[in-house]
Amino acid sequence: MSTMTRLDRFAARLAGWRWLPYAVAALLSLVAVWFGLDLWHLDWKVPLYYSGDALAVGSHFKTIIEYGWFTHQPDLGAPYGQFYNDYPQADNLHFIAANLLRVFTGDFGALMNIYFVIGFPLAAITAVSFLRLVGVSRILATALGVVYSIAPYHFIKGEGHLFLAAYFVVPLALGILYRVATAQPLWSRRILSRRNLATVGTLALLGTASSYYSVFVALILAVVGLAKLWQTRAWRRFWGAAAAGGVIVLTMAINLLPDLLYRLANGANEAVLVRSPPEAELYSFKIASLLLPVPGHRFGPFATLRQLYDTYYPLPSEAPALGLIAAAGFVALIVFAVYFLLSGGRTRWRAPKSYVRTLSILAGMTVVAVLFGTVGGLSTLLSFVDFPIRSWNRIAILISMLALAALGLILDRFVRWVLRRGRARRTDARPARRWLVALPLAALLLLLAVWDQIPPIEPAARAATVASFDSDDGFVKQVEATVAPDCLIYQLPYIPFPESPPVNGATDSDELRPFLHSDDLRWSAGGIKGREPIDDVGAYASLAVPAMLMALHGIDACGIVVDRAAYADGGADIVAQLERATGTGASAFDSADGRFSFIATAP
Repeated sequence: MSTMTRLDRFAARLAGWRWLPYAVAALLSLVAVWFGLDLWHLDWKVPLYYSGDALAVGSHFKTIIEYGWFTHQPDLGAPYGQFYNDYPQADNLHFIAANLLRVFTGDFGALMNIYFVIGFPLAAITAVSFLRLVGVSRILATALGVVYSIAPYHFIKGEGHLFLAAYFVVPLALGILYRVATAQPLWSRRILSRRNLATVGTLALLGTASSYYSVFVALILAVVGLAKLWQTRAWRRFWGAAAAGGVIVLTMAINLLPDLLYRLANGANEAVLVRSPPEAELYSFKIASLLLPVPGHRFGPFATLRQLYDTYYPLPSEAPALGLIAAAGFVALIVFAVYFLLSGGRTRWRAPKSYVRTLSILAGMTVVAVLFGTVGGLSTLLSFVDFPIRSWNRIAILISMLALAALGLILDRFVRWVLRRGRARRTDARPARRWLVALPLAALLLLLAVWDQIPPIEPAARAATVASFDSDDGFVKQVEATVAPDCLIYQLPYIPFPESPPVNGATDSDELRPFLHSDDLRWSAGGIKGREPIDDVGAYASLAVPAMLMALHGIDACGIVVDRAAYADGGADIVAQLERATGTGASAFDSADGRFSFIATAP
């Protein structure tokens, strides 16, 4: 028996294992991120990201660990408490996952890190499912699934936008769009059929995972549904697509129901979720930004090019970038779309009609996404009617999946061409021969993706994060040893939370840092602005020191923590005034890094 025959039989046997591409993609994705981010040496209790919005995510996870859900945290916004129903959001899937994962750890940092890392193999699995749906071969689907899971978007969002970084729902939702575009039924007459359960499950998962991705998918679904209706006049399929959109809307409404009921009971809070229509352009993307290298690229000239662009060209948005591989697929789709239109749809390719049709669908959905996501596009028109979405650049992760699918189809054609050039027409279908071409190509894609898309490790930056975390932890433990349990600590300066401008570089989320390390203290920061009890207590910070101390006595505050970074003079003046007024200068102390100071309100 020849070696090739044995390989053919082995390949044929593997082809029967339908789960294999998913398992391999998940494993390779996890290995890539594990080594790429050097997770071997990670102190898991310290979040990978310990600044900005990651602090707010950390506070949510800490609240879930302590109370099982995130909407009420009595130890923030003291003495009133933090009620996050004032800040409505439908992205509850991630809080449900955190609730399940807290069984394994009681550290908010470890919980954040675990969920962030889990997002990589999950994205690889769902990406493989979409790639296989559109017809990409198993080997290339496996490789491109890994490429998608480690998209630059994943690291740019990081733990600061942890729920956006968990984009594993996107390929599943795109599968719904593809089925609509190819006139495949989404529903069956039997209510509990597998098809109905898959459709409802996918859409419910999407509506519970992300309001942004839900809106993006719903808009593209509307365009695709209308296009198919125009083409086929099949009203039944159109209403099926409309029903799918209805499931998304209904799911989001169900997730928002507690917030809506809270608003009815307590009145609207007009200070939160304030959106300005021009932000629709400020936070859109530019095609050049998608195609340029990722920020901080490990290749010096690429990093310099990106830095120059983001520095000197207007509207850097959130620095979206597709990466070299997805960018190649995106360019191919745009070229195909232009060629297809200018040729009147009569291409001279010797390709199956199904292949051309699939590329046409992928190109069409990509064009629609670009029209919504680009600066001055359809998103600007929607902003005229006070549309609640502003960061349209985030539709780039949908474009990334579509682009990789197109590239996979093109590379499959390339593999077939190589086999034909090798005079293997009669054995083109033999699995082993395809492996000999596809496997090296897949390996090349993986190596290129790891080099291009995973940001290089900066040991100094990671060490600084750990040092900052440890300093805060030691400081709070010292405060807890100084005061009685359940003590209320007043924080200076007061920065209304959330979404307020920084004060001397300190953000509203920085106020949450002491709370994250606290076990039995209450903190004045972190209450949702716009409610009278929160705003009144926050206003104490603007009083003269004697009047402030008198007001703090009224809420039984036993100590004050000053964030020195929020003051132009490093907090020297306000700390000196507090020490003189309280007479506790000898017992006051600073954090190890000098960021925070503690002053007891009484000797």
